[in-house]
Amino acid sequence: MSFIGCVILTLLATSMIMYVNFESIALKQVYLADSNSLSQIKSEVSKMTETATSLSSQIYNDSAVSKLLYYASPNIYDVIFAQQQLDNYRASLPFIESIYVYNAKSNQFYISSPNIRNGIQPKSGLDDEGILAIFNDFRQYKPFQPIPRTYSIGSMEMTQVSSYTYLCYNFINDNDFLNTAVVVNISDKWLSQRVEQADEDPAGEQTFIMNEKGILYSGNWNRPMLTDLSGVSYIQNILKDTNASSYFVDQVNGVRSLVSYTSPDSLGWRYVRITPYNDITHDINLMRYRTIYIIVGILLLGLCISYISSHRVYRPFDKVLRKFKTLEAERRNHQVILKQDFLRNTILGRETYPDGILQEKLYYFESPLRIDHPTCLVLLKMDRYAHWSQHYQEDLKLLKYAMTNICAEIASASYAVETMDMGENHMVLVLNTRTLQQESERQTMLEMITQMQTSILHHLQLSISFTVSPRMESVEQWARMYMQVMEASMYRLFQGHGSILFAEDMRNLKSDEYVFPAQKEKQLVECIMKGSADEAKGIYRSIVRETEQYPFAVIQLVIAHLTLTINNILRSLSRNNAFLVTPEFDTSISLLNQVETMDEVQSVFFQLFDDISRLLGEKRSTKHDDFVNKVHEIITQHYSDPNLSLNFIADQLSMSPIYLSRLYKQLTVNSLSDVIGEMRMNKAKELLRLSDYTVSEVAEKTGFTNSSYFYRIFKKNNGITPNDYRKNTQAAADH
Repeated sequence: MSFIGCVILTLLATSMIMYVNFESIALKQVYLADSNSLSQIKSEVSKMTETATSLSSQIYNDSAVSKLLYYASPNIYDVIFAQQQLDNYRASLPFIESIYVYNAKSNQFYISSPNIRNGIQPKSGLDDEGILAIFNDFRQYKPFQPIPRTYSIGSMEMTQVSSYTYLCYNFINDNDFLNTAVVVNISDKWLSQRVEQADEDPAGEQTFIMNEKGILYSGNWNRPMLTDLSGVSYIQNILKDTNASSYFVDQVNGVRSLVSYTSPDSLGWRYVRITPYNDITHDINLMRYRTIYIIVGILLLGLCISYISSHRVYRPFDKVLRKFKTLEAERRNHQVILKQDFLRNTILGRETYPDGILQEKLYYFESPLRIDHPTCLVLLKMDRYAHWSQHYQEDLKLLKYAMTNICAEIASASYAVETMDMGENHMVLVLNTRTLQQESERQTMLEMITQMQTSILHHLQLSISFTVSPRMESVEQWARMYMQVMEASMYRLFQGHGSILFAEDMRNLKSDEYVFPAQKEKQLVECIMKGSADEAKGIYRSIVRETEQYPFAVIQLVIAHLTLTINNILRSLSRNNAFLVTPEFDTSISLLNQVETMDEVQSVFFQLFDDISRLLGEKRSTKHDDFVNKVHEIITQHYSDPNLSLNFIADQLSMSPIYLSRLYKQLTVNSLSDVIGEMRMNKAKELLRLSDYTVSEVAEKTGFTNSSYFYRIFKKNNGITPNDYRKNTQAAADH
């Protein structure tokens, strides 16, 4: 519970700190964005002022418009031309609402407007009364500065217009009235389009312009232009900060909002942006609620886990812990396991002890072995170990324990016995004679081991191979004898499953230097290359059988050498395109400790011999048969052509002459020149038998270049001349 409480408090504290910081950062980020937006609006107002100033000056100085400014009664053509010029000015800038030109002499206004006001209006009948009020008090307004105002136009239906008015005027100092003036009215809609506004909701995001006194100077808000906002609380906060640009959080129309504002510009205008606070902190609030839900979830989950675990674990925990410690102590002190480790390390030579200490340890483990009595080692190996290890899997150790128990029970009648599992497929019996005079006789040992094999086969349905070490007089010989008995056990390759081997016999094998039968290897290669699988098998048996009387290292080297030879044959056949699919060859057979009998090794080699023979036969009988048939067809069709040769046939088949000759000979064991000669000779004998052609004509029709060469070749192949052959065949027919 204390841990859960600490987690909850940590999450709450960190989430609150992060929430406050995120809120502050979000306000600053929004203010910076609002400030940039308001600066853009300020720039737009500045551009509007510059444009209006330039336009007013241009109109005032226009020669066509000057006639309206200074002439009391301009002629009608000048008025029309000047009016068109004003329309052109207005049309050039679509945001201009109207242009006024005032002449005090004529007391008239010349108006350019997109509606029916376009034309001439007398001062007394002007529909824009607001401009008259400005003219009457014109000294309060600076030329070329925007005058925000709202006025009504139209005689019948009054239309409310909001605009920014720019004055360009001339007056005489002695008078308090204007002589001439140009008025440019810019619609507030142009500026409204550039002032960002989210919606018309009073509680939504709003942007507006006001002057230094709090008078609204933009008409795109939810209040009309020139509304006095100075009484609004948040506006008062802005007006108090006369020179700075900043932001604050306050209630706007009943909604908590962020108010961003700028310092007064050159016109004294201030730009204000109102952003609802919820819009800014929406994602942060979601994160806060999500964090609270996670905290509550962790709290509830922790309470449930604490409740369940405290009831299920707390009460029996102490009892289970004590029992577990007791079992661990028993396991560490278990005599059988410790004795197994001790004997295993002694046999493997990992640990050595003086005789006295070694005997004390044997007494400690209650072992019947005596180090001063002769000893021998018996190695047990399960036959077909790979199969049974897959079949029994986790029960394999129990199975091995059962086998060693059976063997120990049988051997205990004559020997002091210890058994141990050496790992994988190795189990060892240590047989110690009970008296110094008793010796291990071979026949007695053989009968005992046979009894062990019979009992294991009867009870466990398993076959076991045994290997017996020579008799040892001292413990120091255990490690060496174990290595000898391990090597001798490999001769199960020749003896087969269920064999009983004596290491002493293996030690008496030929010690002469082994000479690998290179001639037999050459014959083996030739038989494989020809596809003679049966001959190859016989040679292989002969090579391997010779190694049976030599040390095991010789067997390993011979098998490894044969494996290398077979791999070279496969690569050679693959390079020569003897077959497209290379037979699989398991090179792991060279590691003889992974197989149990030579039959397993032999089956891999014999299968490979059969596969090579079959593939070579298929190769000859399919694709290459078509090739040979095409060659024979060309020879049959063109045998009478003296130009028929290896190059001629190669051109017909679009092949290299060298490759053609080699491939044909490889497939048929005949050369092309011999086949061509044989074909011509057979045709010549046929013509000699069945036609009346002269010998010269027969030579010409069978492709021989001259009759003398034909005579010589015919006699060489048949033993007689062409004329004698014809006489003999005709005589035989007549007879």
